[in-house]
Amino acid sequence: MNERGRTSGSFLLAVAAVLVGVGGYAAWTVLRPDPYALSERVVRDSRRALASEVREFQRELDDVVRAARQDGKDAAAAIDREAGKALAGVDELVDEARDQLADLDVQLRTQRNRLDRIESRAQEARDMVAEYAEAAKAKAQARAKPPGD
Repeated sequence: MNERGRTSGSFLLAVAAVLVGVGGYAAWTVLRPDPYALSERVVRDSRRALASEVREFQRELDDVVRAARQDGKDAAAAIDREAGKALAGVDELVDEARDQLADLDVQLRTQRNRLDRIESRAQEARDMVAEYAEAAKAKAQARAKPPGD
């Protein structure tokens, strides 16, 4: 209090800052996302990203085969290069998801379950990339054969 019996402005400002800090902390503890919900979101996001990687690979296959045919190059080698890129992308997505799950405070059993789900989706994506690559190679080889062979 100052000499006129009033509380100083700086004291009121300090009290207000403390109240805002305590209120913000209380709101954060009540409203913060649940780590288990976040871990489930990581699984869903990785599933979407893996599907996107496979779709992108499918789109790239047509362009790669067309470009190889126009340049007179071996389409199988170009397809294998593109498949390698797609598989590296799948592995990168799995690593990112693993890192995100490691940062969350969930039980080890839950984390293992989430990782198993991500790995199984990644294996499906790898299998699909291999299937699409083999189909594209067969298609390119069939086009390369002259009629009557």
